Amino acid sequence: MSTGRRASRRITLADVAKEAGVSVQTASHVLAGNLTVRLPESTRKKVAEAAERVGYRPNRLAQAMKRGRTKMIAVWVPLERPNLTYLWFLQAIDAKAKASGYDILITGIEGTLAYGAQGKTPYVWPVDGLIAVDAGKAVRVFREDARNDSIPVAIFGLELFDNTDSVSWDLMKAAREVTERLIAKGCRRIVHVTLDWILNDYPREQRRRGYSEAMEAAGLTPEFVSVTGESSSASEDAVTAYLKDHSVPDAVFGATDALAIGSTRAVMAKGGSVPQDCKVWGFGDLPEGKDFRVPLSTIRIPISAVVEQAWDWLIERVDAPETEGRRALLEMELVERESSR
Repeated sequence: MSTGRRASRRITLADVAKEAGVSVQTASHVLAGNLTVRLPESTRKKVAEAAERVGYRPNRLAQAMKRGRTKMIAVWVPLERPNLTYLWFLQAIDAKAKASGYDILITGIEGTLAYGAQGKTPYVWPVDGLIAVDAGKAVRVFREDARNDSIPVAIFGLELFDNTDSVSWDLMKAAREVTERLIAKGCRRIVHVTLDWILNDYPREQRRRGYSEAMEAAGLTPEFVSVTGESSSASEDAVTAYLKDHSVPDAVFGATDALAIGSTRAVMAKGGSVPQDCKVWGFGDLPEGKDFRVPLSTIRIPISAVVEQAWDWLIERVDAPETEGRRALLEMELVERESSR
């Protein structure tokens, strides 16, 4: 078959059958993975090789109409945020999907919708299920349309709805433990450097709550530095401005590794030493934190465990949507490095 012909129209089962020298029905059975029809292994191999040669790609909509399954999972993620953790989640989901014979369809969700504001959720092409990565509140809007009730959902977060499972990580406990560790080392002025939109709109955000509860339990006053933007340079600017009117604190707990790195640079520019004068913790276990001139202590998300549990539950739910909603809250790992020792 010529390249020009291949580019001019969609390759069909008839093309595969002709290339393999079999009937269209035989080609259909092989490419659909129908093992109930007895065919020689040599025939199956011949059809598969023919499909590869002619560039055949199955029509997922036709498959869905025929089998009631597309072998496709939609993944929602707020891609507008410069968050490397989202990429790691997508890589882990993609690997799990491939190992299970599925493909994924990635859709960027507006941050305002992902974190609770009203809006229109994306159109969902025929899929067997949906994974919402840090976008659980968008699922609430999605479920308001009854036509979406039949789509199984796995949420990487704390939200839980009908026909949905939730897998998250215990960030509040981890933040509390980090703060308690710093207090146990003699730190009294511990500053939480966090994002302005968290301070303004999310008083019950997990890191903020864990830090505040640990401080108040020890009779200490929580203190916050607000950062506009998620980069280390934005954090450095905010902490530098804070240090114009304040002395170097005993410790800094950054809402992200980037914020913690920027805080460290600001403390050093002020003349403070990390960790001798000021201990620093971050969140996310980013590569630049480990490679920073003072290797950064951090909280690590159990990405593999989250994806493994959520995927398994989602595929179970595809076959049994009436299953009661399940929730898992996984432990996080505290990775202590030089910045807090």
